[in-house]
Amino acid sequence: MKNVNKFFIALFSIIILSSCSQNNFIEQGTPLSKEKVSSIVEGSTTESQIISLFGEPASKKVINSDEVKWTYKYIRKSSTSHLIIGETRSNTISGTLEVIISKGVVTWYNYDENHEQKRW
Repeated sequence: MKNVNKFFIALFSIIILSSCSQNNFIEQGTPLSKEKVSSIVEGSTTESQIISLFGEPASKKVINSDEVKWTYKYIRKSSTSHLIIGETRSNTISGTLEVIISKGVVTWYNYDENHEQKRW
């Protein structure tokens, strides 16, 4: 009977410790999506429309007297950490939107999005 009690205590302890996990979530930058980006029309979308869609850019770089390049960056990472074995899963989504504006109108844009999943 003592061995059965020890077995159940050990089993209960393992279950409790293995279930001790923490979910972590980090989000930085302007949330970007393919749906929002697809609404940009080169030669038609205005500077104010870009601001209403994405807010102020992370950076603005003057290319020449007529053109400015705006850059938006976004990263979202979620991960699960276990008390004993550390991080065991992560999911990262990152995106970069570059927009060139000339005389108040978008003349070019590029959007890159990356998804990365890790398990260990």
